[in-house]
Amino acid sequence: MLKFSEFFNQWLHQNYYKNAVLVGKKGDFYTTVSVGSLFGALLAKHFLNLIDKNSIHLPISIIEIGANEGLLMKDFISALLILRPCIFKHIELFILEPHEKLQILQKNTLKDIEFKHIKTLQKNQFNNAFFFCNELFDSFNCELIDGNKMAFVDENFHLHFANADKKLIEKCEKIGLAKGEFSPFLEDFLNTIKQSTEKFVFCTFDYGVKAANSFSLRIYQNHQIYSPFEENLKNFFGKSDMTYDVNFSHLFYILKELNLELLEFKKQNLAFIEFGLEELLNQIQKENPQNYAYFLQQSKHLMFGFNDKFHFIEFKHCNY
Repeated sequence: MLKFSEFFNQWLHQNYYKNAVLVGKKGDFYTTVSVGSLFGALLAKHFLNLIDKNSIHLPISIIEIGANEGLLMKDFISALLILRPCIFKHIELFILEPHEKLQILQKNTLKDIEFKHIKTLQKNQFNNAFFFCNELFDSFNCELIDGNKMAFVDENFHLHFANADKKLIEKCEKIGLAKGEFSPFLEDFLNTIKQSTEKFVFCTFDYGVKAANSFSLRIYQNHQIYSPFEENLKNFFGKSDMTYDVNFSHLFYILKELNLELLEFKKQNLAFIEFGLEELLNQIQKENPQNYAYFLQQSKHLMFGFNDKFHFIEFKHCNY
């Protein structure tokens, strides 16, 4: 039998993502990137706000993690070209992407943009970086915890719960998790970020809860939701998305342990307002009125089309 985290990895990373799945109407699920280019423009405005407030400094490496087709990077860069084109002599662009099929998609999307692919952070060192990602942590391999038991998957794709490793349970107890998903790999990832980069700001958007007390694991296929505890997993394996709510208490605990400073944690739609949504819409209305209605519609989707579980999280290396 496989530990659930191993099964999750085979499902999502060795099959589903590796095959360069599409996101949006033609895929299994939507993200904020699927709404249109406004999300990338807001992220670009936030990045410039950080520079203007001296929260980050130039020159800087910009690194997207989990770019899928590369649309967010494209929208982000397109907005920078409009908002502050002089910035490009001070920035260098990277996408962290281990899957070759996704690298090809990203190169096609960003064919007019100069950037570099990196497959891992372990072999790269950055002095000063701005990391961004969208719905990344919910894709990290996880264990299913229920009291002192954890999930395993047999050769017939059936879930079983058996005694868990004591060290794993001790980690769960430290964050008050008795039942739910726990990713042992989140700490390794954040530690790698810290070890590979002297100073950085990390900006991410993800859905989750402050304190997990039940299973949130679910399958998305053609925008329909299925329970992995009720369905035959073999019918979905590697062909559909599997995800869960991020346990933000776990994330905050790791940030504290690694001496990383939490800068922002708020509802995603409130973050968009603080990024300058109204100002950006007013600018579009003045300079490009024929597209104003299109971007206004996007803003409504971003503000009201995603539930309260979607959050904006930002943290930094304390040496910044």
